[in-house]
This record gives sequence, C-alpha cells and structure tokens, in this order.
Amino acid sequence: MILFLAGFLLSVLGSLPPGLISLSVAQTAIARTFRAAFYLGLGASVAEFFQAWLAVALSDWFLLNPTATRWFQWGSVPVFLGLAFFLLSSRPKSQVKGDVVMTYSIPGQLARGVIISTFNLLAIPYWFVYCGWLHMEGYWPIDSIENTWRFASGVSSGTICVLTAYGYLGHLVVRRSDVLARYANRIVGAIFLILGIKTLLDLWIKT
Repeated sequence: MILFLAGFLLSVLGSLPPGLISLSVAQTAIARTFRAAFYLGLGASVAEFFQAWLAVALSDWFLLNPTATRWFQWGSVPVFLGLAFFLLSSRPKSQVKGDVVMTYSIPGQLARGVIISTFNLLAIPYWFVYCGWLHMEGYWPIDSIENTWRFASGVSSGTICVLTAYGYLGHLVVRRSDVLARYANRIVGAIFLILGIKTLLDLWIKT
C-alpha cells in the first residue's frame, strides 16, 4: 500500500505543472470533447505505467549514470519547440458554441495518448530518480513483481486523475470563453515555447 500511495502522490506532483501531456489533454477538450480528452489521458496513463515499470528495473543503473538526465533534457527541447512551432503556425479557426469537433475514435485517442506519453522524455528519468530514492530510504526493501506492480499502478492512477482534471478545465474553457477556445492552439503553443526555452536555459546554466 505504501508503494501504491508513493507512486500516486509522486505522479500527482509530477503531473500538476503544465507539461506535454496535460496541455495536450486540455487542448483536446477544447478542440473536441471532454470524453476525447479523457481517452487521451487514459492512453497516456497506460504508457506511464510501463515507463514507471521500466524505471524500477533500471533505477540502479540510472543512479550510477546521472548524466543520462541531461541527455533526456536535451531530447525534450526539440519536442517542446517543435510542438510550439506547429501550434503557433496553425491558423486559428473561428469557433463558437456548438462548433466543437464531436467526432473522434476511441482507439485513436488512446493511441495518441500513448504516443504523446512516449515522447514525454522527462518522465523516465523522473521515475528513475524517485525509484532510487525509495530504495535508498528503505521504503522499497524487496525487489519483486508485486511491489513493482503496486508502484506502477499508483503512478498510472495519479496520472489519470490529474489529466482528467486538465480535461475538465479545458471543457470549462469551451463553455465559458469562446475567445479563449478560438485561440487555444496559440495559448498552448506559447506555453510549450516557454517550457522549451526554460529547459534550454536550465541546461545552459548547468553547463
């Protein structure tokens, strides 16, 4: 139970700040529907389950190779900047109430969530670090499939809770502000640009 709660709380804390997945979920709720955003978040949470499982398996190696974190950060920069360029360069469409795209494919949204989560390059080093910390502090005394399953399940549960909240917020945007909904791509793109620049500056400062 302790490992499930640890995974859940760490996942909530890691997912609360706006990031690649949460902003994609919010944007989907704005451009499509809350249900489409939910399935996107569900796909992302499934992928994060396996990312956390991988982190458990490789946490000892990662603790011995701290420079790997920097390589993951460098890899996240072009992802953030590429998404920012795509969203900022797309033409905003006039959108009024009732003009939200209602059609979507559930398998397509699940697959999209898995893909977006896979490109969230900072997730794996994040879980590497905290898995190692749990081992060193004695909260993870025995390596077993059962313990790994509990931790990864907590991670997945925390992720879907936070992403559902982001989807609901995006749903409220559509209902309460037509102007904000119309320029959702620009707003999310600007946030991705800020995240990319911030990551790049952090790497430059540490160099």
